[in-house]
Amino acid sequence: MKIVYSSRVYIIAVFAALASMLQLLEIFIILPIPFVKIGLANAITLYFLKKREYVSAFFINMIRIFVGGFFSAKLFSLPFLFSLSGGIISFAIMYFLIVLFRDRISITAVSVLSAISFNLTQYFLFSKIFGTGLEYDTTVSIIVLLSIPAGVITAIVANGILNIKMDMVIKN
Repeated sequence: MKIVYSSRVYIIAVFAALASMLQLLEIFIILPIPFVKIGLANAITLYFLKKREYVSAFFINMIRIFVGGFFSAKLFSLPFLFSLSGGIISFAIMYFLIVLFRDRISITAVSVLSAISFNLTQYFLFSKIFGTGLEYDTTVSIIVLLSIPAGVITAIVANGILNIKMDMVIKN
C-alpha cells in the first residue's frame, strides 16, 4: 500500500493519533495488577525507529504522552510526570539499542528492555518523590517480571505493523 502525504507533519499527526488511541484503549484493558499497562503505543514508536525515522518516532512518542495525559485527565499531574519521564528514558533506550545494534538485536529485545527501563524509571521517581527506600530485592524483581510479557506483546504488535507493506511518500 502506498500512502502519499504532502508533509511529514501529516505522518506524525496520523501516527501520533493512532498511538494515542492505543494508549487510551489500554485504560479499558483490565489487568490483574493495578497501574500496570502493556504499552501498545510503543509499537508505533518501534515501527518508526526500525524505519530509521528517528525524529518522527520521537515526536510521535511525545505527542502521544501529552495527548494521553490530556484525555485521561492527568496532564501535568504526578502520574503524567512519571509517564513523561518513563517515556523519555524508554525512548532513549529504544533509540540507542536500534542505532547501535541495528541488525544484531530483535524488536522483542528492544521492546522488553524499553518496558523494563520505563517501569524502573517510574519506580525510581516514585521512591525519590515519596521518600521510600529503594527495595531492590522484591520490587525490582516484580517490575522486571511484569515488564517482560508487556514488552513481548508490544513487540508482537510492532512486528505485525512492520510486516504490513506500507510505503509513506512525501509529495513535494
